[in-house]
Amino acid sequence: MAILRSIPILKKLVDMAYAILVVIILSALVGLILAFPVKLLWNYVFGSYLTISWFQAWALNVLTGILLGQRNSSK
Repeated sequence: MAILRSIPILKKLVDMAYAILVVIILSALVGLILAFPVKLLWNYVFGSYLTISWFQAWALNVLTGILLGQRNSSK
């Protein structure tokens, strides 16, 4: 890691990539945790017709976040 100390821009890039990776992993974990109630509710409502897995609930959560997400408009 001596090369990182001698090239400051490379150290900044590695630190930024590490921070981005941590944010992506934490976002995925939080999304999976929040998908669990969606899965339970979906399976309760539509249980006899269609049950979904945890990852399908996560995808449904992401889709509704994209479609119904909060939009800010400043005038």
